[in-house]
Amino acid sequence: MSRGAATGVLRSCALVKILLKILIALVAVAVLAVLFVRSARSAGSQPFTVARQDLSDWRLTLAPADDPLGSLLSITPKVELMRPVARDLFARMGETLHYPPAAMPVVLRGEFDRAMAGVLTPEGVLDAARASGIESATFQPRCMARQRVSAPGVVRGVYFLLFDLPQLTRFREQLAQQVRAAGGDVSSFDPAALSPVLLAATLDGNHRSWLPLRADPDADCFAPVVVE
Repeated sequence: MSRGAATGVLRSCALVKILLKILIALVAVAVLAVLFVRSARSAGSQPFTVARQDLSDWRLTLAPADDPLGSLLSITPKVELMRPVARDLFARMGETLHYPPAAMPVVLRGEFDRAMAGVLTPEGVLDAARASGIESATFQPRCMARQRVSAPGVVRGVYFLLFDLPQLTRFREQLAQQVRAAGGDVSSFDPAALSPVLLAATLDGNHRSWLPLRADPDADCFAPVVVE
């Protein structure tokens, strides 16, 4: 073999070794990325914890006109309920989050204005909600859930605690019947449009844009909630 040919073979071998090293490095990076994603997903799906004493003594209140959630009537938990949940959520998700006030919307102001104004008063809605027994209900969190909406150049998202609270569903159904009986425009009020949720955080800070929020447990839940 000539000296030139031998040099060419050596160069080819060296190139193969370099390419092999690059390939091994790329495979290692890909494996680490997969492990990181799996670890993040595993951490995110671990149970959230809430204190049992914070799931009682919630109070129905009429919200102010500038309510960040756009509520007319809310049921408000103890302030201690959402603080550890918000901290845990931020630690797990690693996203910039905006936190709304801790309040479960019962009737939105837009719903009232469209369907009930003129036939019911806010105070009448509050009295009806109290009579339905919502305040004495057992507030049982079902899961931590999320919804996301992707658009060109932006991703919007919301995290929320979903509750098992049939009393709220029944009250909204009864309210629709009351509106119908009073001659209101019940076609603009969907009792099922608002699930029993506590918004935990949003990505863009526009909390009221997510309401009314109809939750799908099968699609939205990503972590259980443990009551201690």
